[in-house]
Amino acid sequence: MTLDLHQLKAFFAVAQTLNYTEASRRLYVTQSAVSHAVAKLARSAKAELLKKSGRKLALTEAGKILYGACEAVFYELEKAQEEISAAGNTGAGVIRLGATVEFGTTLLIKYMKNFMRSNPRIHVDFNFSHELLRPLLNDELDIVIDCRDHRAEGIGKTPLFREEYAVIASREYVSRHKIRRPADLSACSVLSMDKAGQWWGNFLNALPAAGRPELLQVTELNHIRAIINAAIEGLGVGFVPKYCVLKELKARNLVEVFPHLKLLDDNFYVYQKAGRAGLERHRSLLSYLKNMKTAHLERA
Repeated sequence: MTLDLHQLKAFFAVAQTLNYTEASRRLYVTQSAVSHAVAKLARSAKAELLKKSGRKLALTEAGKILYGACEAVFYELEKAQEEISAAGNTGAGVIRLGATVEFGTTLLIKYMKNFMRSNPRIHVDFNFSHELLRPLLNDELDIVIDCRDHRAEGIGKTPLFREEYAVIASREYVSRHKIRRPADLSACSVLSMDKAGQWWGNFLNALPAAGRPELLQVTELNHIRAIINAAIEGLGVGFVPKYCVLKELKARNLVEVFPHLKLLDDNFYVYQKAGRAGLERHRSLLSYLKNMKTAHLERA
């Protein structure tokens, strides 16, 4: 089997995306060029590498073997390039960092300021989204920070900090609806990321079954900042990560409705492909992120 680097790059891009159009976009070549390169590689390998599974593209067993080899080889080449750049005192490379929307836009940008000033040779691009695992698996992102507990082969997970939640409302809304205990929420407008109220799970599951309110009036808003602004305007009671509303609570634009109630919380994690954990720029960023604590975020 003759291994042609151009063909391997084309195959690797298609294997990552399972889409010829997306692969051509990544490589800055035409879709036809990618298709021809992959076809030539398949002929050289004397094996089918990709197949149609319904309307979708999938790797064959031979394709999976070659993809694993490409992943290891290209990541080693990337590591070598990083070391060569360090020896020549040139750029250390790019990190495509992904995070959840509210956390990323509210706090991560502020927290990253010192890292970017201290590491001018590392360029960081940001992508904030509610869907982070697929872009990580497809190598669209290098490192992601997420509060979901992802489990995927070849993905390393590092815990960061606990995410606390708060029930919030305007003072006027609390007074008008005489909210004193969780059961009172049954008569209130509840602001939620979903109509079924599953967003409130960490609140409801912290209560004994007999004390859980029935969420009868749910207003769906598909963004945390929208929930916060709606609560400020007196449109209902919201449930949000506490770090999102520290300024509003301090300014007394909102109040924490049940401050003494112990709610369930979640973990934030850093995820990256295990094969890329050896890159120096990844190690530097992970070391910096591991110092992120809730206290740091409250000061941001």
